Amino acid sequence: MTRRTRRIGPLGTASRVAIAVGLLYLVGGADGTSWSVDWYDAVGGLVVLPGLTVVLGLVARRYAAKPIRFTGPAGHAVNCAVIVALVANPYTGGAATLFYATTILAAAWRGQPGCEITVLPNWILRRDDQVGCPIFAPIDALETRHRTSRAGRPMATHD
Repeated sequence: MTRRTRRIGPLGTASRVAIAVGLLYLVGGADGTSWSVDWYDAVGGLVVLPGLTVVLGLVARRYAAKPIRFTGPAGHAVNCAVIVALVANPYTGGAATLFYATTILAAAWRGQPGCEITVLPNWILRRDDQVGCPIFAPIDALETRHRTSRAGRPMATHD
């Protein structure tokens, strides 16, 4: 059995949880009266969109032997455009918000860096594809830099 290590730090985890909770509030309780999610948003956000990401992961596995890295400026721009298009559309907004909230929580729980859309396919298909994530990439990079700089320091000796 292989041991899974967390690849994000406490700040990355906390920021993911905070944003996911905020998204869950938006999808189900932003009107202030009661918390509820429409059935079609639940199906879209918990079945259709996750299924689509796994299908895309299967396509990636079929055509790319190595993990895909779409993390440069173009990757961030495309990911932002997709998020805005899904969330701003009245037909997909609730489902997309629920999808992003649950996958962000999964990323926090698994300690996986990068974009939330790769969490499920990476987990199920045992891959490490990465897509540019404008919110979490800077936090993950900062924590990685901090972690590697601390690991490279010489240990104090006591005589």
